Amino acid sequence: MEQILSQVAGIFTTAGMFAFINVMLIDIVMSGDNAIVIGLATKTLKGAERKKAIAIGVILATVLRIIFACTAVMLLKVIGLKFAGGILLLYVAWKFYSELRVEKNEEHTDGKPVAVRSLAGAIWLIILADVSMSLDNVLAVAGASGENLAILGIGLVFSILLMAVASNYIAGKMDKYPQIQWLGLLIILFVAIEMLLSGSGELDKKVFHVNILPFTAIVLGIIGFHLHARYVKPASEEKIAAWFSGNWKWIFIAGLLLLLSLCFFGDKIHRFFVGHPAVLYLVLAIIFFLFIEIISILRVRHKR
Repeated sequence: MEQILSQVAGIFTTAGMFAFINVMLIDIVMSGDNAIVIGLATKTLKGAERKKAIAIGVILATVLRIIFACTAVMLLKVIGLKFAGGILLLYVAWKFYSELRVEKNEEHTDGKPVAVRSLAGAIWLIILADVSMSLDNVLAVAGASGENLAILGIGLVFSILLMAVASNYIAGKMDKYPQIQWLGLLIILFVAIEMLLSGSGELDKKVFHVNILPFTAIVLGIIGFHLHARYVKPASEEKIAAWFSGNWKWIFIAGLLLLLSLCFFGDKIHRFFVGHPAVLYLVLAIIFFLFIEIISILRVRHKR
């Protein structure tokens, strides 16, 4: 009891308040990621099914975070765990990407999008993402809390409440603004890349003693190319032409701003990417998949 009271009192010290703020900020960011995953997974569900899937997703994330929080010290000692979590989350990002592409290309005769996910499918994707994101959340919070269990517990309750409120809100907004789905996908991909970078650094130092990132990137690129060729239909040339025709002014302005930024702030942009490798790899991943999309369109045209 005295130990619990001392840890609660520790929150009101300078170091405790700093740790508490850090934990809250981490929970806001990472619980938001969980909420985005749950929102994406349940966006095709309606009414009671959506509420059920969201409730199950929040409960699963809660249970996983409690389990991981209780074993945080042990988890920190497991080499390669974060790397494995990044791979798992990358698979979740791929599933969302392939389904978004299917929804964009396949339509019923009445023009409505195909419902591509059942309640069980949504729950399965939420489980996979929750394992990765809850692991990442707990490891980050465990380090930021300074081993103060009171701060860890408050952060856990806060993250659960945030997920419960945000998941339903995000899922609803995705119905009204489909573009949010792509933003959510990029956020999930960024978190996966951060986990892979952090995990590969740990493997480099403690296991392989060599940089495994280039090899990992090549293997993942080959797998991504194969999966795209097998499971994703090429984009419609007519729709692409219509999109460019309708947005050419914004594309021109964005291209001009990018060119001017490279001319006047090239060194700063370079330093930013060097200091934030996860952002660099995210940009490279986007370029890579755009390249794959172009290849798939050219292959279809060649077959004709």
